[in-house]
Amino acid sequence: MRRFVVDHIPLSADKISIGGKSAKRIIRVLRMQPGDELLLIDPHGSCYRGKILSLKSSTVEIEILQPAPGPKEPPVDVILCQAILKAKNMDLVIQKTTELGVCTIIPFHSQRTIVQFDNRREQNKLRHWHEIAKNATEQSGRIKPPEIQPVASFADILAKFSDDKVFKLILWEQERARELRSILRDEHPRKTVAAIVGPEGGFSRAELRQATNAGFVPVSLGCRILRAETAAIVIVALCQYEWGDLGLSPTLQ
Repeated sequence: MRRFVVDHIPLSADKISIGGKSAKRIIRVLRMQPGDELLLIDPHGSCYRGKILSLKSSTVEIEILQPAPGPKEPPVDVILCQAILKAKNMDLVIQKTTELGVCTIIPFHSQRTIVQFDNRREQNKLRHWHEIAKNATEQSGRIKPPEIQPVASFADILAKFSDDKVFKLILWEQERARELRSILRDEHPRKTVAAIVGPEGGFSRAELRQATNAGFVPVSLGCRILRAETAAIVIVALCQYEWGDLGLSPTLQ
């Protein structure tokens, strides 16, 4: 059954109207008709079966039928702290990590970040990233999209995670002693992982020192140097495989 993310599903409502890109997709792309059923989900994880009542040029009216059980979110909350990348690369990270079940994405500026925003462009980018996450949520069958937080500084990122319950990682291409796979398999699974991934030019040594002083563990993904967007996707996938819902981790056995 087709899934569509909506901003809010009122508890007492028996009907809801969908507009914008979702309505366009229902009408012009999927060519759905009155009587067709679909699933409605909101950012809080509510899920309802619905039935199309009518189609207009840019609006779809839907009858809310009943609550529907949705798939569970992964047992591990992966928070991806991603240095802002060039447009298409950042879009790819948002899309693929959403599919992989990332819980939260925090874009940030670091010393070697190439892309810079003024406030207006930043707000436009956030709206664009939310739309990508919404579409990826619908496609992948997730029950809710990840939270995409406002753009932060590197110092902000380090200050956010003072809780010892959060397992804190930073990817460092020059790390030779600690590999992510071994650390995840040796460490008892945690509920929350915060992973920092740098920009195209990587982190400076000063930034790495700041991160380690804040309790982040530098880790390697192996002998090859991956592009930033590849590294972000890989670290989320590995965390989900070892501790989440992509494999038989201790939390799922």
